[in-house]
Amino acid sequence: MSSAYILILTNCRDDNEADYLMEKLFEDKLAACVQTNKVHSHFYSKGKVVHDSEIRMMIKTKKSLYKQCEETIRNLHSYDIPEIIELPITDGSKHFFDWVEFATQ
Repeated sequence: MSSAYILILTNCRDDNEADYLMEKLFEDKLAACVQTNKVHSHFYSKGKVVHDSEIRMMIKTKKSLYKQCEETIRNLHSYDIPEIIELPITDGSKHFFDWVEFATQ
C-alpha cells in the first residue's frame, strides 16, 4: 500500500513563490500536505558555486499524481531548471495514507 504514496521535494526562491505554488497544488487537489522551511543552498551554476537562501517544499501526495505535480511545479516555477525530486514512502500509518487519499484527487 505505501508504495502508492510519495514525497516530492522542490525549492523556491522565496516564501511568496512557495505560497503561490502550494495554493495551486491544493486548489487542484494534487497535495495532501506541504511543509516548507528555509534552507541554505550551495550549488553549481553558470561556471561558479552559488550560495543562496531558498524555501524547501516537501509535498506529500500519491504516486499517481506525480506527473501532474511535476507539470504544475515546472509551469509556475521561476527557475529555468527547478529541482523536482520524487521520493517513495516505503511505509507508514494506514490512517495517514487514508487521509492522503481523502485530501487528493
